[in-house]
Amino acid sequence: MRESLSTLCANTPDPPVPSLLVAGTSSGAGKTSTTLALLCALEARGIEAAAAKCGPDYIDAGFLTAMTGRAAPNLDVWMSRVGGVRVAASGCGADRERFWRREGTLPTGLARLFARLCATADMVVAEGAMALYDGADGGVGSAAHLAVLLRLPVLLVISAASLGQSVGALAEGFLCHHPSWLPPDGPKPVFAGIVCSHVGREKHRDMLRAALSDVEERLHVPLLGLLPREGAPQLASRHLGLVQAEETELDSGALADWFEANCDLDLLLERIGFGPKRSGRASAMEARPASVVRRKPAYRACPAAGIRVGIARDAAFSFCYADLPDLLVEFGARCVFFSPLADAAPPSCDALYFPGGYPELHAGALAANTAMLSALRRVAARGTPVYGECGGYMYLMRSLRSSGVEYVMSGLLPLDCEMDGKWAALGYRAVRALPDGAGRGGLWARGHEFHYGRIVGMRPLECACSPLWRVYDSRGEDLGEEGCRKGNVSGSWVHLYPEGARAFWKLWLAGVARGLNDIFAC
Repeated sequence: MRESLSTLCANTPDPPVPSLLVAGTSSGAGKTSTTLALLCALEARGIEAAAAKCGPDYIDAGFLTAMTGRAAPNLDVWMSRVGGVRVAASGCGADRERFWRREGTLPTGLARLFARLCATADMVVAEGAMALYDGADGGVGSAAHLAVLLRLPVLLVISAASLGQSVGALAEGFLCHHPSWLPPDGPKPVFAGIVCSHVGREKHRDMLRAALSDVEERLHVPLLGLLPREGAPQLASRHLGLVQAEETELDSGALADWFEANCDLDLLLERIGFGPKRSGRASAMEARPASVVRRKPAYRACPAAGIRVGIARDAAFSFCYADLPDLLVEFGARCVFFSPLADAAPPSCDALYFPGGYPELHAGALAANTAMLSALRRVAARGTPVYGECGGYMYLMRSLRSSGVEYVMSGLLPLDCEMDGKWAALGYRAVRALPDGAGRGGLWARGHEFHYGRIVGMRPLECACSPLWRVYDSRGEDLGEEGCRKGNVSGSWVHLYPEGARAFWKLWLAGVARGLNDIFAC
């Protein structure tokens, strides 16, 4: 029964539907492959599963969206909190107790997002980030932290590549570990089972079973699956992570059969309280022909009236948090999507938003679409508010230099960007809006920064421009001023997390409604 799995948090109710967190012992352990195959197997059984990604990862979330046909949100403890940032606790004694009193409560925004995820699904499957206990300083935002706050049983994925009997020691360490951010009597992650990935031939399988049998007996956490190398999803990578879902062909029927043949899905469902196996199930290949997954998520309907926000969405601008359109709709906006790659002009809108993505991979096509670039310049000249993040920020600049070639961008901000093959920034960010000329400012938001682009020369901003944010990392270290605003056009390297930036987006829309040129002066 599910109750037998859970060590309960006093402040957090049980999830409204059976839920599972797929987490790994390291990056590259096989979390994504396991999660995708599990989702295919659940669909083949007729189980409506909703999926989510832990942490600020857009690419994995894109795969989860493609597999389920539902927008897959990002669940993040650190970015869900609002306000400034405090230095993490040392993890000892009274510091640990104070840390847990502060970070051991479920953020309201995260609870709201998770409830919405559960509302229309039979089951929720969340994929972890990095290794189970890896997060911001002090452990905030780790998959383990999320599992404790949301009471998600953990399916632990261990890469068995180059491992034999030592797999037992690795499993026992993860199952018994008490992270420093938990007080001695605090709730620990609860484990639904173990799955080994990258498994070799039968001799290797026998070795893994024998090594984990003692762990199973003593800790009552079963080995549920041995996933072989053959048949696993083949997911290529590039500089920001995996290639995107629309660039990858995955046979959902074959993945479902691969998972069913190598993992005890019935026991897994029983362990998380889903109930007995459904009767009358055909094999995955019979239930659904082999096909490439290309399903589009369903977004909430826009209101009949309201502020029209144009959101760039195509292969160059795909790093938009799945719940941002919902948040804008909640605040009364209408979301209209367009493609800077394919369209001749943006739609008629009250404001434009350019999310991150891979503009460097499509720089030639973006520069060649001179009709769109000219239209954007006319729209900006009329005073329409324009905001861009990361890749979208690059598109608002004058030029982008990639692989030794310089490409003309929109030129709405007097900056130039280059890609030199080295990452420029990575990590959680708390940002505080800088005061405008009237002394207004101080709004806080949270997000994440990960990019290879950098401003050429890092010269001071032109006199007509001003920086957007004062930026702090997860430990509270001041990283200085960042971003650029020029009149009604603003851009930043930081991806704002919707639930950690509700006040910003609400004021942004309010500024649009009032016709303000400088939205950040709200």
